[in-house]
Amino acid sequence: MRLWMRGLVALLGKELRLEARGKETVTLLFCNAALCAALIGVGTSSAFLDRANTAKVFPMLLWVLYVLSVSASAVRAYEQELEGRGCDGVLLAGATGPQMYVAKLVVSSGLCFAHFLVLAGLVSVALDQEVLPKLGRLMCIGLGASVALSALTVLLSAVAGTSRLRGVLLPIIAVPLVFPIFFAGIEMTSQLMIRGSLDPGTPWPAILVCTCALFVVLGINLYEAAVRD
Repeated sequence: MRLWMRGLVALLGKELRLEARGKETVTLLFCNAALCAALIGVGTSSAFLDRANTAKVFPMLLWVLYVLSVSASAVRAYEQELEGRGCDGVLLAGATGPQMYVAKLVVSSGLCFAHFLVLAGLVSVALDQEVLPKLGRLMCIGLGASVALSALTVLLSAVAGTSRLRGVLLPIIAVPLVFPIFFAGIEMTSQLMIRGSLDPGTPWPAILVCTCALFVVLGINLYEAAVRD
């Protein structure tokens, strides 16, 4: 177990250095957040929406932009591995598929969660919504969605990585599968923004947790086969 954890830590360092050297995923995520928030601000001003209506629109816009941005950035993140045949070298060095998957999942989840926080802040400013009183609960929703979405996109990036159409193929495959995450995020965020708290009887938190667990288990068991094929 200690040897396995040592290998995982080494892979985490590799993933962080790879992202720090290129900065492509970070740049893509946060530039998308800034541009989309600016467009939303201009659009809502032109539509003359009041604060009550923008509170209803806020969850939908936030989660649509978040899911699309993460799906698009996942393509570029895996291309860095393909350019240098990094996965082949890591496998030859003795790393296992679960180690590689967990390392990528941790780094990807961190980036996605940071993107979610920045996007939520910018969109709330663009729509004149106060999220600070609900920030703790919104962060819990965003963290769960970030882990679930990263668990799926890391696996699908390896599946679609060898295709010449991976830039188109990955979002096409990913978007239908993220519907549980998308709807859970919209429903829980809507409850926070409109009612001020989550409904104790709602099934959406359980749906998000189960979806997250399912994608993580699938990724741990299938990632190595996807990379080798």
